[in-house]
Formats: sequence, structure tokens, C-alpha cells
Amino acid sequence: MSKGKHKKRSKSGGYKPPVQTQSEAIAKATEIATALEADGAEAALWGQLHKALAAAKADSNEVMPMIMGRDLNAIGHLLARLRGDEAPIEEPEATDEPIPDVPAEVKRQAMKAFRRRIKLMRLDHESRLGVGPLTGGKAADFDSILPPHDYPDEVWRALAADGLLRSTGRGFYALP
Repeated sequence: MSKGKHKKRSKSGGYKPPVQTQSEAIAKATEIATALEADGAEAALWGQLHKALAAAKADSNEVMPMIMGRDLNAIGHLLARLRGDEAPIEEPEATDEPIPDVPAEVKRQAMKAFRRRIKLMRLDHESRLGVGPLTGGKAADFDSILPPHDYPDEVWRALAADGLLRSTGRGFYALP
């Protein structure tokens, strides 16, 4: 019997997605954003928008709060900036709107819920396993989160005004 008479199979082949230029990715993201303005509740469209913005080489630290906060206005500004139509937007400065009056008991419960949420998010992030069976999680590298929806936005703004939380913009808060 002879060995080695089998043909070697080539490893090339299969589906290769077409290479997308940055301008094509920006056009695709604009198309998805327009569809979201018509029907903003479609969760799959938000995922497609996130992928299109990543393909357009948008800064992921800037994109994620917009996607998580479902902020179509900020995404419109980002797309205009990627096309070169407008200058970079800056965070709005502190306005002179009055600080809402929130009872101390509600603030205490909201802070307790916030700490619990950030603790659970850290545990969830650190417990993800890698490819190998002996790998462990890695340290959580996020510093701000969207606060729990159990309390209205006025409560979180009042806590930030009291110095118990730090607002990082677009509805995200962090512990000081």
C-alpha cells in the first residue's frame, strides 16, 4: 500500500465579504440612521448602525454612549462630522437649570441601586472566560454606566449636583 497519494486540499475559498470603503460605510450608517428616525424602536437596526459606524472608523468611545443612549441627534452630528460637514461637537456646558428637589430617602435608595448595578456589571464583565479552559476574566475597564431606570433622570442629576455621582455625559454616570 502506498501512502500520500491524496490531494492536498486548498484552504482558500468560502465567502469573503466585500471590502467596504469609509465613504460607503458612512453612507450605510446614514441610511440606517434615517430608517431609525422613522422607527426608532427596532433593536436590530441599532446593532447594524453600530457595525456601520465601526466600519466608518468612528471612535468607539464616542459611539457606544450614543448607541446605548439611543441618541439619534448625537449620531446625526457624528455622521456629519465623519462626512466633513461640521466641526467636532463639544459636551454642553453646565446649564443654569434648577437642581430638582429630591427627598433624601429617594437619593439614598438610588445610590444603593447604582452601586449594586455597577458592582454587578463589574462582576459580569470580569467573569467572562476566554478561549482556553484555564483562562480567567480580566479587570473591568469601564468607569461609567447608564444608571438604573428605576429612578427618573432628575434623581441622577440631583445626585451629581450633590457630588455623590459624576456625570460623564449622554446619560452616563460614574462614582467620583
